[in-house]
Amino acid sequence: MQCPCRLMLDFSEVDTSVVTSAALVMTGTDGFEFADDLSDDDFRHDYIVDIPKTSINVGIWSGAETMAYGGVKIPYGEDCPPVYSHISDVEASGESVREVVVMRKNHCRMRINVIGEEYEVMNLILRGNVNGYGNDGQPSMGRFAYKSTPDASGEISAVLPRQVDNTLVLEVDDGTDLSKSFAIGEYISSSGYDWTAPDLHDIIIDIDFAITHVSLTIMGWDKEYKYEIVI
Repeated sequence: MQCPCRLMLDFSEVDTSVVTSAALVMTGTDGFEFADDLSDDDFRHDYIVDIPKTSINVGIWSGAETMAYGGVKIPYGEDCPPVYSHISDVEASGESVREVVVMRKNHCRMRINVIGEEYEVMNLILRGNVNGYGNDGQPSMGRFAYKSTPDASGEISAVLPRQVDNTLVLEVDDGTDLSKSFAIGEYISSSGYDWTAPDLHDIIIDIDFAITHVSLTIMGWDKEYKYEIVI
């Protein structure tokens, strides 16, 4: 039997105030599979595991309770979990290999504020075409929908996975035949938001029905973007 390679995972760069636990999933081109649940105690020193000398996909996921060998799947009707992840392909050819773990923010927290409308009697529905992540860390295609009712201040919060196009839509259902639909994905794209950035920024969207505009603020950026809407 071929001698294994010792994989040493270095968690010293992980912010334990944000990431307190994680799921480790590894698969190899030879059919090798390995999984373990890690706590922040495991982050205090190298995590060591023997792996076969082949190409190994290493996935470390935090915030994703639905993690499995098939990736992260978002149940239809729910929003995305607050996913942080490290994905890499390790070439295990020698006696040992060291991998520094960097947990990337793979979710966007969107806050939507409704202004100038009776929001107590409406539902906001976000619809998109990404329903999770594959083992390789790439967005997986599938139906996504999340419905929420604004709170007393007219706000909802939803967590989104990385998007692969501009088809994200916000529907406003007020119980009448005059429900509205907004091409939120197009507005976000027009602002220059980058869904491929290593760490996703959060977004604030204000929808003002009284003066018919949508304003979009990206957390960490200095500029606000405004778009006229037709109702």
